[in-house]
Amino acid sequence: MRPLIVFSDMTLDGFMAGPDNDLDFMADDPQLTSELTGELMSVADTIIWGRKSFGPSAAYWTTTEGDLAAWLNTTPKFVLSSDKSFDVSAWENSTLAAGDGADQVRQFKESTGGGLVVFGGVQTVRSLVAADLVDEYWLKLNPAIVGRGGSMFSEVGERRKLTLNSARSYPSGTVALVYSTHTG
Repeated sequence: MRPLIVFSDMTLDGFMAGPDNDLDFMADDPQLTSELTGELMSVADTIIWGRKSFGPSAAYWTTTEGDLAAWLNTTPKFVLSSDKSFDVSAWENSTLAAGDGADQVRQFKESTGGGLVVFGGVQTVRSLVAADLVDEYWLKLNPAIVGRGGSMFSEVGERRKLTLNSARSYPSGTVALVYSTHTG
């Protein structure tokens, strides 16, 4: 079964987006970006986006250069959306996965291939976390507190045990944490 990886920035108080869906808390750290995304590119061969984050991401990454941009632009992408007419043609190698997102991801996990990585918005990640589909959390814990915002864990109904695989600190004050889940 293919692992599902959530790759996300997070504030110290547990939010992946600020009160107005803002992301300005994210620390710029080229060393972290290079190391962590390099590792991610070696294990994931499919990307999952949420509908709301797809458009802005496509607009940015299709006009950006570098190793990460090249990987994002050439790697197969599935966009989760309940809207069957949502247009994903703005970004090459993108396919609409219409219907129930959790069901779609279950099917992806059962297919052959490498890791699946979710670069989704809060709602997408939250729904996959709530459905207990995540195998690994690759979190960039930023040195910021926002007080309120979007949490990926707000709909988890029960305690879940995680195993810390790695923890690294960076010059920006950001800490990269990789956790795996226990499924039984």
